[in-house]
Amino acid sequence: MKKLFALATCSLLVVGLTGCNKNKGETIDLVYSGTASDKDFNTQLFEDFKAARKAAGDNNTYNIEYIEHGPDKVDSEIQDWTTGPDVFEFASDKITDLYTKGALSKLSSTQSKWVKDNNSTLGANLAKFNKETYAYPYTGDNTYYFQYDKSIITNPEDAKSVEKILDIAEKGGYKFGYNLKEAFWGGAAMFTFGADYSMTFDADGSVKTVEADFDGANGLKAAKGIQKIIKSTAWSNDMAAPTPENKFIGCIAGTWDIASYKSALGDNYACAPMPTVTVDGETKNLGAFLGGKLLGVNSTRSSGNETRTAAAHELAKFLSGKECQLKRFEHGKITPCNKEAANDPTVLADENVKVLIEHAAYAHEQTAVPGTFWSAPATFVTSLTDGTVKDNDNDTTLKAALTTMNNAIKSAANKEDKTDDNK
Repeated sequence: MKKLFALATCSLLVVGLTGCNKNKGETIDLVYSGTASDKDFNTQLFEDFKAARKAAGDNNTYNIEYIEHGPDKVDSEIQDWTTGPDVFEFASDKITDLYTKGALSKLSSTQSKWVKDNNSTLGANLAKFNKETYAYPYTGDNTYYFQYDKSIITNPEDAKSVEKILDIAEKGGYKFGYNLKEAFWGGAAMFTFGADYSMTFDADGSVKTVEADFDGANGLKAAKGIQKIIKSTAWSNDMAAPTPENKFIGCIAGTWDIASYKSALGDNYACAPMPTVTVDGETKNLGAFLGGKLLGVNSTRSSGNETRTAAAHELAKFLSGKECQLKRFEHGKITPCNKEAANDPTVLADENVKVLIEHAAYAHEQTAVPGTFWSAPATFVTSLTDGTVKDNDNDTTLKAALTTMNNAIKSAANKEDKTDDNK
């Protein structure tokens, strides 16, 4: 599919906004796609953008229309990108599909440098596809970790070991929630001891090769770690904010669950990084995906209108900058990926941010994901729970199930990459 990219460098784009039209100005219409619940908040950020442009000597008038598509759905809900939004929010694992649809404008070298210089390594990496930068990151906290009731797990160190969590839960008749049957959680647990996949792409964004080693020694250890959890009488594939009624001790819950867990637990709320699991004498933190949200610029919509394309890039850059990231944190505790914002004392003092920083050291970046990854690990975990995998056959059926899963993940090569819509 033919791609339409921005036609000028960052400096030339800015000149297009503030130079030729400096005295007269013109009206620039933009369409922004974002989360429905954040419409009022984002609309206020638009007013901040307009004020900043005016202060910079830009006499243009900006009309910004807001349409509602969640970052996890924008790739599937927008069918025609020639009439789609100019700037849009998207989840990091959507980047492959959006690229193949021609929805992403490649950033200039100057813009790419700005993204790299101002954001964390994670944020900058999430904005890349096939080694080039195609977006402006504005969060780096789309992940999950242990959120629990500290009136039950009273020693914080116990919350860092899955064996100790399960022991406390089993003895007290509590449940430990961990959605291992869904690949976003269970598939990521397969990364625990170092097994992984890698991908290469053709110029049009199609998947060229997929390599994976989940059927090797490290994958086997991860599988045994998962087995240890699901064999516990305390394990539940369901998850819920702990209450006396539901008997949950805690769950491997998402950052999007923080508010509901704090509401349910009050002063008893606590959080910890993904707990460790020990297999064959080796101890590692359970694997987890770590992604973020980004702003894409759709130059297909503004094809032939360099001023509109330039304005879209300026809007995306502004909304992904330090001040806007800090305002998102103040508004909804959305953790910044901007370096300066992330080091703000108020941000660093937050208990969930402290956990996220520790968690980020080993979590798996959620960029492009093989399409079959969203089904193959789920099938594998089901084989651990339904009796297909035998316990006393020298790991024969376990290794066979791992081989089946690994081959399925590798089969995503040269197939359309479908990403997960559950986040």
